[in-house]
Formats: sequence, C-alpha cells, structure tokens
Amino acid sequence: MRHYLALTVDLIWVALSAVAAVYIRDNFVPYDSHLAAIIPYAAIAVATCAVIFVMSGLNRTLWQYTELPDVLRLTLVVTVALLSAVFISFAASRLEGVARSVPLIQWFLLVGAMAGTRVAVRLWYERTRRDRSPSIGSSAQHVLVVGLSHLTELYLNSVAEYALDRVDVVGILSEQRELRGRSLRLHKVLGRPEELPQVMAQLEVHGIALERIVVTQAFEELSRQAQDALLAVEQGSSVKVDWLIESLGLTESPARDSERSSHNPLAGANARREAELQSLSLGRYGYVKRGLDILAALLLLLFLAPVLLVIAALVAVDVGFPVVFWQSRPGRSGRRFKLFKFCTMRPAHDVQGRRLSDDERSSIIGQLLRQTKLDELPQLYNALVGEMSFVGPRPLLPVDQPVEERARLSVRPGITGYAQVRGGRLVSAEDKNALDIWYIRNASLWLDTKIVLLTPIALMRAERIDYQSLGAARAGLERLKTQSAARSDSCSLPSESVMGDGRIGIVRPGI
Repeated sequence: MRHYLALTVDLIWVALSAVAAVYIRDNFVPYDSHLAAIIPYAAIAVATCAVIFVMSGLNRTLWQYTELPDVLRLTLVVTVALLSAVFISFAASRLEGVARSVPLIQWFLLVGAMAGTRVAVRLWYERTRRDRSPSIGSSAQHVLVVGLSHLTELYLNSVAEYALDRVDVVGILSEQRELRGRSLRLHKVLGRPEELPQVMAQLEVHGIALERIVVTQAFEELSRQAQDALLAVEQGSSVKVDWLIESLGLTESPARDSERSSHNPLAGANARREAELQSLSLGRYGYVKRGLDILAALLLLLFLAPVLLVIAALVAVDVGFPVVFWQSRPGRSGRRFKLFKFCTMRPAHDVQGRRLSDDERSSIIGQLLRQTKLDELPQLYNALVGEMSFVGPRPLLPVDQPVEERARLSVRPGITGYAQVRGGRLVSAEDKNALDIWYIRNASLWLDTKIVLLTPIALMRAERIDYQSLGAARAGLERLKTQSAARSDSCSLPSESVMGDGRIGIVRPGI
C-alpha cells in the first residue's frame, strides 16, 4: 500500500503546484477568473500525471534511497506528464483563462516539491539510522579506503548500515589530486594512493593504528607507484589489504586472465570478432541519429499523449493492471534493457489457478493492438532514454539471439528496421541478420527516412520479401565474412617448435 500513498502525495503536489503557479503568476493576488480557470486544468494534470506516474513506476521508488539518477528520472517523467496535460487541456479548451507561463511555473514547483520530498525522506532515514546505531568504541577496526567511485559509496553505505560499531573508516585515498580535502559521506580524502606510507605515518601521529585497507579500484587502474605502495604494505606489514572488486567476484587477476588466454585456442578469434563488432558502427551519423531520436520521441510523446491515455484505459478495462509489461532484451553491445509494451493478454491463470490457453487469454482489443502495432508505443520511452532508436535491428529475446551473430548488436536496436520492411516475419533469422548488418554498414539519414516511411505501408499490406534487397544483403555479408577469414588467416601463421628428437616441427593452432 505504500506505493499508493506515495502516488497520493505526488498527486497532491500536482494539484497544489498548479494553484501555487497561479498565485506566483498574479503576484500572490490572483484574479477570481484565473482561479476558476485553473481548476479544470489542474484536474486534467492530476489525471494525466496519475496515469504516467503509474506507467513509469515513479510511485514504486523507495524514497529513503533517493539518489541523483532517481531525481533525473523524476524530472523526465514530470516533464512528459505536464506536456501531455498541457496538450490535452489545449485541445479541450485552448487553455482559456490559463496564462501560458503557468505550466512552466508549475513545472519548477512540482519538480522541486517532489524531489524535495524524496530528499527529505532520505535525510530523515539517514538520521534515524544514525540514531539507532551504537557509537563507535575503541574496539572498532580502523579502515582506510583506496579509490573513489560508486563502489566506494556502496561500501560506505554498507558500513553505515551493518557495521557502524565495528568499522571506523578513517579516510579515503583518491587518484584525483584535486579531490584532496573533499568528503564523501563525511569521510575526508586524505591524499593519493601512492602517498599511502605518508598517510599511514600521519594517522599514527593522531593515535590511529591502521588495521585494514579496502581497495575499491581494479588493480590495473591504479598507477604503478600506488600498486607498489599497496603491495609493500600487504607483504611487509600486518595491515590486511582487501581487494573489494575481486572479493565480489567482479574481476579476475591478470595472472588468471593470461593463463586462460594462453590455454584457449579461440581467444584470438574471439578478440578479432569483438574488434570487428566494434568496427561496425554508424560513425558520425550516430550522433545525428541520437539527436533526432530524442527530438522525435519528445514530440511523439507529446502529440500522442491522448492516444496513450485512451489505450491505457482500454487495456485497464480489458486486461487489468498493470497496463504495461516489459521483457528483457539484448541492446547495444549486448547490454540488457527492459523493452516496454502495452499488455494485450489476460493473466495466465484464472481465479481458481487454472492455466489458460493463449486463445482464452487473448481479446479483441489485444488482437487489434498487436495487429496495428499500437502495443509498441511505450517503446517511445526506450527511444527517449537511449535504450532504443527509431530505426535499427529489432531486439530479440535473449534465447533467440545467436551468440555467433553479435554484429547486429553494435548499434541501438530499433522500433522498426530494415529487415521489417524488406520481408518481416517471412524471412529467416539468418536473412534478418544479413539485412540488419547491411543496414548498419549503409545507415544514413535518407535510409532511415525511407524505412520510417515504408513501415506503415508494410503494416497495411501483406508481408512480402524484397528479394533484390535480400540478395544485396547476403552478398554484403559474404564479403564481410571473406574479409574476416582473410584477416584471421594472416593472424594465425604456424609457429615453429623443437620436437623431442631435435627436429624443427610445425605446431598449428588447435581448434
């Protein structure tokens, strides 16, 4: 029930910010006509924000753990919600009686109020947690942290949560010289990692005998002097050095990496394949494409807000809540993201727990949304935040993404794509891969525009394969494989070794 309480508080702020914006606009002496006109606008804003806040999951965030990414996400959601409310109000009454500056003032007030509420809850939580924690006694272990990153903050948070009475963090060492004297969660940056001996001596002057050093950076990211200083302390003193990244299993030591590479005959081939994957990029056009994606996503979210609200209402009546569901898909460079769609199927089980078939779960509204592709509209959010693009290879389910065909993951996946307008579901997975790679190698503003214009035509007519485009894509993929094989042969020359009888033999790489 707490997320409903959070949603109620947010909606109260939406209503109050609209009224407060009128007061500020009229120098705190508002006209009665202005107050009367703001009521329908405020009602539309509350209704619109309620739908968008729930769809975005904003009401499900934990306020006591609010951080900067949460505030940025809040700002984005509020912007989209208020733009939608303004658009709907303008379409309904042309914002009659409402000054054009009121929504802008409301935006500042609402973002400040919602973010301020979350920060206040976070501060209250931190204060109560400190009050509940026992004071640090003489038995606390003195710990010095080497490295300044998100992992450092995570470690300090963990100490404050679970070991405040047993661990005393005496300071932090950072590679960045300009951070000396700054503080993270009240822990001061004492110097740089290579200054470890001097820092330890200074701490001893203050009566602090260091017992443990926690390193929150990867060993190879440290300077040579810092590596030598840490190894000298680890090998020549009783101070324990914990390499936190290795302890968490997030990396392997260089020795293990080199050992694995030397015993893996495919290591070189994998490295070349990854290099080829990185070489398949959009170049400078990628920056233009990303800017166009942001602009188009913002405009479409604004103008399609009424359509989104109507679809959400139909889905809620037909299927129930939630109206949006997500699937994990591999995105750019194989990183997984949540692809959003409107729900078009009823729950998998009925009230008695009996599993329903797909025909029983399906409905006329759901089938219509799938056939018209309107269930894909929530992916405008994916395009806005950079997880998808308007045009690109369609993202597959993780189980359907071939491991050996990762070149299509070198760019952001698309809401529509070249393979969709040149054959769609009629072409095989191998041919879709060929078409996607052809698009990546030939992407341009003209090609993207052509694909966008062909998409509604492909939706309205029966799917058919464009064999000319498919043939060109197959030929291009074959040329790419031939070039890759030629490079692999040139990099896999046989090496000489001495056999047991003294003769020179040829050792060929194993497979």
